[in-house]
Amino acid sequence: AAAPPEAASLPGEDQFPIVYVIFGPGGTPLARAVVPRGASCPALAALDEVSAKLLANASVGLRAKGTEEMPFAFPVRVCEVQLPRNLPASSATLGGRPLPAITSSPSTYALIGDTGMRVKPKNLGTCAKLSHEKLYGIKQCAETVPFDPKLVEGHYQATAEWPLESIMDRAAEEEPDVVVHVGDYLYRQGPCAQGKGCEDINNATDVSVPGMWGDNWHGWFADFFEPSAALLASAPWIVLRGNHESCGRAGHGFFMFLDPRPLPAEWTADYCIERTDMYAVPFEHEQFLVVDDNFVEDVDIDDFNYCPQTGGAVQGKALSLSRYDDKEQSKSRTGIEEEIGYFAAQFRMLEVASQSHATNFYLGHHPLLAVVCYKGQYANVDWTLQQALAANPAVLDRVSAAITGHVHFFQGLVFENHSLPMSLVVGNGGTLLDGIRLAESASVDGLEAFGGSKVQRSFSAGGIFGFSAMRRAAASSGGFELRSIQ
Repeated sequence: AAAPPEAASLPGEDQFPIVYVIFGPGGTPLARAVVPRGASCPALAALDEVSAKLLANASVGLRAKGTEEMPFAFPVRVCEVQLPRNLPASSATLGGRPLPAITSSPSTYALIGDTGMRVKPKNLGTCAKLSHEKLYGIKQCAETVPFDPKLVEGHYQATAEWPLESIMDRAAEEEPDVVVHVGDYLYRQGPCAQGKGCEDINNATDVSVPGMWGDNWHGWFADFFEPSAALLASAPWIVLRGNHESCGRAGHGFFMFLDPRPLPAEWTADYCIERTDMYAVPFEHEQFLVVDDNFVEDVDIDDFNYCPQTGGAVQGKALSLSRYDDKEQSKSRTGIEEEIGYFAAQFRMLEVASQSHATNFYLGHHPLLAVVCYKGQYANVDWTLQQALAANPAVLDRVSAAITGHVHFFQGLVFENHSLPMSLVVGNGGTLLDGIRLAESASVDGLEAFGGSKVQRSFSAGGIFGFSAMRRAAASSGGFELRSIQ
């Protein structure tokens, strides 16, 4: 077993309590505070008579208490208190930290996803033989050798090329009422290889022991909480679970800090479940429908790079990449069919939930209706979710847009005759960008995508970090205006 991360002091100790607000099922606002393991939960304080009445029955309780035991070392406590649906700015504090304004009628949303610094080592240049043992999804070394740069394998994002803090700060300047994060907060799955520019995350004593990486407090603080401080303080969040928050990667920290549902009474940091049901976050004028698709397996996702130099109309019909034909899949055909049936049931729940609002937004991590490049052609993603949709495409009738991430670029698709919801991919939030480079931003125009729907207008941008701001348009025009901000 791995030893605890080195720590002369606990990361973030000068920033405790770390306070943030998330929306739970039904739109319930939940304020959370992370404090050191030995500290008491912080006090909730009303700063005026109005907030005193609103918070009269609010009580701060303990959500989780972690330990220093590896591999999921969280020597912190997470406290929680339910808040009212409307709370004015600067009207209350938790542990002395101002709580952001909460409104049941938001007008501005910040959309972001795939934010962590990508460090996924396959060989640090010092391994002659890998074992079957994994730590945070990475195979460990069974036989070490002196460093050889020719042995280095994996994905390494240099610290200097990870702009998350500046992106989060810039998003806070938009003064959003709500932040939507479509998942993938923690990308630091292992140590950095020599010469890759990310060595500062390593344990200085033993590179194999977690430093500022992994599904532990050190990793979560460095990859999410510290760079996101300004945006966490500025608005409440809707938080999704990405594939990097699967149980084999960073799911334990996700359930401790971000999942909006109660933890089991017997909770320990070992707790993680593969699947959670969809839920709705309703506001006065619109509603967000949250789907947990963290465990969906891709088809050659790392090959989504080489793009055709012709437009979508020339290709005609987008490829459908079947998992049944992919020999690298970990599940059998029966297992894949079970997943399709599971999501078909989740989508039926979504359809029922959508009846309460005229405007609904689908939120997921994996793209629902996007188009990517695949070996010189355009292809639909995500196949598993689309197979589930094909059984009952009417589940999206009341959905205005599908907002997702997972692929690391920005894309917006509008379909002819509004035959499908608008598709937004906001996976360019800070992690190592995909190599997708379309000939033109509107190259996908005219392509026949999922279900035969044709792309009327498109905008795709690779190689650019950023987030998106969705702002309610003037009352006379209705709808929302969307800006993708670099």
